[in-house]
Amino acid sequence: MKDRYHKKANVLGIDVSVMRVDKAVNVSMELMRGKGLPVIYFLSAISSLLCQNNEQSAEYVKSCNLILAGDRHIEMAVHHRQDNGQIPEGIGEFADNYLKRLFSKINREGRSIYMVMEQESYLESMEEYMEESYRNIEVHGNVMRKETKGEADRIVNEINACIPDIVFVCIPAERQMKFMEKHAAMMNTRLCILIESVQPLIRKETEAIPFWVEKLHLEGIYSWFKKEQKIKNTIVGSVFKKKVLNEASEEESEQKPEDSSEENILDVQEENVDTLEKRRQY
Repeated sequence: MKDRYHKKANVLGIDVSVMRVDKAVNVSMELMRGKGLPVIYFLSAISSLLCQNNEQSAEYVKSCNLILAGDRHIEMAVHHRQDNGQIPEGIGEFADNYLKRLFSKINREGRSIYMVMEQESYLESMEEYMEESYRNIEVHGNVMRKETKGEADRIVNEINACIPDIVFVCIPAERQMKFMEKHAAMMNTRLCILIESVQPLIRKETEAIPFWVEKLHLEGIYSWFKKEQKIKNTIVGSVFKKKVLNEASEEESEQKPEDSSEENILDVQEENVDTLEKRRQY
C-alpha cells in the first residue's frame, strides 16, 4: 500500500515519504480505516543511525506502511536529497504539526488512543495536555519500564482491554522496534504510530515548568535535564549530518562520468610512453 504514496527521499538507505502535513494526516486516517495493523514510523537521526548499524532494524523500518520525518535532522536530509536548493520555512516542525492536525481530526471523531511512554512524567504531561486541548479523545496509556519483566505483556493486555483506535509507541528507537516485532500481532488496535517522543510538542504547547517540578523545587534539575537532552541531540545530529553528506559525496563520485575525450586518451598514451622510456633507461 505504501508504494503509491508519491515522492520519497532516500536517507541513509531508508525511503522517507515527502508530503505535506495535511496529506500525511489523511493517509494516516486512511490506513486506520483499512484492514490489518498498519504502522507509521517517524524516522529520527537516532533511529536512522541505528538502522545503519543494525540490518534487522533497517528491515523493520522499511516494512512499515508509512515512514515520515521524525525530527529536524531528517527533514534537512530529505530536502538535501531533493536537491532543490531551498530550505522551506518551518523546518523541524513536521512531526509536531502532524500530531496537532491528527489530534484535531480524531478529536472531532471522538476516537481513542493509547500512549506507551518511557517515563511517568511524560505520560502525565501528555494526559494533561490532551485533557486541556482535545477533550473528545479518550486517552489511555502506561509506562513501559526498561528492566521490568513482563512489562510488554502487561501493556499489550491493557491495549486489548480498551481497544484503542491508535497506539502511540513513544519509547527509544531500539526498544520500540523490538516491542513491535514481538507483540504487534497480539494488539487489538487499528493503527500504530512509532514516534520516539511527543515531548517536544508538549513543551512547545505548555512552556511553563510543570507544577510537580515547582512543588518539589526541582526547577534547576529540570532545566539541566533539558540542556543535557539538547547537547545529546546536537551530538547525534552532527554524526548524522556527516554520514548524509558523506553518502551524497560518494554518490556524486560514482555518477561522475570518466573523461573519455580524445585529448584525455592522448594524455594517457603520452604518460604510458614516458613510463616505458624511463624503464628502458634503468
